[in-house]
Amino acid sequence: MDFDEIIALRKAFSSVRDRKKANIPPDLDEKTKRLKAVREFSVGNEDLLKRAIKKMEANNIEVVTAAGKDEALQIILEKTGGEKLVVKSKSNVTKEIGLTSALESHGIAAIETDIGDRILQVLKTRPSHPTGPVAHLSAKKIAEGLSRFYGKTVGEDPEEIVRSARDEIAGYIKKARVGITGANAVTAEEGSIVIAHNEGNIFEVMRMKKHIVVTAIDKIYPTVEDALNMLKVLCFHATGSLIPSFVEIISGVSKTADVEKKFFRGVHSPEEITLVLLDNRRTEMIRKGFRNLLYCIDCGNCLLHCPIYNTVGNHFAEEKYLGGKGLAYKSISEDELNRKLEFCLTCGKCRKNCPLAIDIPAAIRNIRSESLPEEMYYFLKSHLFWLYYNVRLRLVS
Repeated sequence: MDFDEIIALRKAFSSVRDRKKANIPPDLDEKTKRLKAVREFSVGNEDLLKRAIKKMEANNIEVVTAAGKDEALQIILEKTGGEKLVVKSKSNVTKEIGLTSALESHGIAAIETDIGDRILQVLKTRPSHPTGPVAHLSAKKIAEGLSRFYGKTVGEDPEEIVRSARDEIAGYIKKARVGITGANAVTAEEGSIVIAHNEGNIFEVMRMKKHIVVTAIDKIYPTVEDALNMLKVLCFHATGSLIPSFVEIISGVSKTADVEKKFFRGVHSPEEITLVLLDNRRTEMIRKGFRNLLYCIDCGNCLLHCPIYNTVGNHFAEEKYLGGKGLAYKSISEDELNRKLEFCLTCGKCRKNCPLAIDIPAAIRNIRSESLPEEMYYFLKSHLFWLYYNVRLRLVS
C-alpha cells in the first residue's frame, strides 16, 4: 500500500469538497430532480434510442451499434483507415473496451490528449477518479516519472508539469488525421452528440479529418437541454464548479449553405463522423434488475465520501471500475464476483451522496452474499480491513 498516494488522494478530495461547499447552486435540488426523472425515462428506453439513431443518421453522422467489446474494437480498427497514429480524449467507455491497448497491439499509437490521462499513460499507472485520474499522485511523483520518460528534467511545479505534457501532446495532434472521443450524452430530438471538457483538447481531437465517437446506449437523453442539465450536475459533483469550461454540441459534419443556400458538406474538418454505440451487456443488466446502476453519470462523488476508498484508494478498484459502484458493475457485466467487493462497508455514504441516489450498497449485498450469515461475515471482514488500514494511515500521516 502506497500511503503517500492515499494522503495525496485525500488532499485532492478535500479540496473538491471545500469547493463544493462554497459553490452550491441555489437550484441544485431542482436540477437533480430533473436529472433523475430523465435518467429513469431514458435508460433502457429502446424507442428513444431508435429515435436518436434515426435523427443522427439524418444529420449525416454514421451510427454503428456494437453488442460487445470485440465488435466495438473491430469497428474502430476499421474506421481508423490504416492510420498508424490516433489522438483521443478521456472516455470511460474506451477504457471499458480496452481501446488504447487494442490499437497498440495492431501497431497504432493511441495518444491520450487529456493531461491526466496522458500522465497515466506515460507512468503506466491506474486512475483514481473518473474526472481527476491522477488525484492520487503528488506533483513530485509525476515529475519524476515524466523526467524518466522524456529523458530530461521536469520540475515539480504543477505548471511546468502541465506545460511539458501539453507540448508533447501538441506534437502528436499536429501529425494525426483521426481523433477519438467519448460522449457525455447523445440526444434524440436534435440527433446531437454532447461532449464536455475543461482543457480544450477536444477542440483539436474532433477537428481531425475523421472523428470517431465511442459511447454507450445508456448515454441517450431526450433533448440537448436535458443533457446540459446533466452536465451542470455532473460538473458540480465532480469538481465543485458550476459548468465545464467547454461544451461541444455536434450535430453533423462541417457544412455550409452560403452559396444559393445549398448545403455543401466537408468544408473543414471533420469530414466524417462515426458514432459507435456500445451495449456490452447493458441490456442484460437491465433485465437482471440492475437498471439503476446505469443511471450513473460518472461524477465520482461516491468516491469522495467512501470511507474505504479514502483509506486504500484505487486498491478498492479494478482498472477503470472505481469504488463500490465500479466493482459492482464489473461483477455484473462479467458474471463473476470481484473479490474486492468483500471490502465494501455497505455504510450507505455513496448512496447518500449520489445525485441519482443509486443504491450501491443494496446492489453489492445482492452480488456478494446469498444469506444473512454470509453478509454478516463480509460486514465484519470489511470493517476490520478498514480499521486496520485506517490505523496504519494515521501512523504515517
